[in-house]
Amino acid sequence: MSPTPDLRRLLSILTVILPALSNASGQSFNPCDKPNELPPSFFEVPVGPQGNRKAYVSPDLQQDKDSTVTVVVAGAGAIQGPAERRGMMLGCGVLRNRSGRTVIALQLRWILIRNEDRSVIAEKGYTPETVLQEGHTPEVQLTIRSSNFRRMDFSIISFAAISEPLTKDGTLSGDYCLLVGVNQVRFADGSVWNAWPLLP
Repeated sequence: MSPTPDLRRLLSILTVILPALSNASGQSFNPCDKPNELPPSFFEVPVGPQGNRKAYVSPDLQQDKDSTVTVVVAGAGAIQGPAERRGMMLGCGVLRNRSGRTVIALQLRWILIRNEDRSVIAEKGYTPETVLQEGHTPEVQLTIRSSNFRRMDFSIISFAAISEPLTKDGTLSGDYCLLVGVNQVRFADGSVWNAWPLLP
C-alpha cells in the first residue's frame, strides 16, 4: 500500500529535520562560526599597557612541526586598538584537527616571548631565557570533526593580563610576540591529549 499524501508530506519534513538535529547536537555554540555576523562589541579593544612597544600574535610553530600534536593552531590574529589606548585583542583563530577522532573540548596555551628570540626558539626550542610568560585558558567545549578545521574565539586570551607582570607604572617597552598553541584536547571517545611541558 502506497503512503497517503499526508504521510508523504510528514516523511519529507522528517527527512529535512532529522539531519539538521543530528548536526546541531554534534556542534557547540561558537560566535566565530559566523564571522560576518559578529556583533560590534566583539571588536571593542580593551585598554592595554602604554609605552613604546610592539606586539604580534602568531600560531605556535613548534607544535605545528611536531607530528604528535593532534590539534594545532592554523591561524591567529589580533585587533590593535587606537594609539591612545594601545590595546590589543585576539580575534577569531583557526584550529586544525590532525587526528582521526572528533574533538569535543580543548584548552589553548599561550607563550609570551621577545620577537627577537623567535629564531632562537625555532632552532633550540623554548628555554627559561626565551619564555617571558606562559599559561593556558580554561577548557572550552568545541566540536571539531576528524581531519577538519574550525574557527574559535581566541579573545579569552588577554594580552593586557599576560603582559601586566612586565609593565612598570602601566607602561611596557619592547618588541613582543604572543604565541598561541593547544594545551589539552578531549575527544569524543573519552581519550585526552596533553601537550608536553613547555620547559624542561
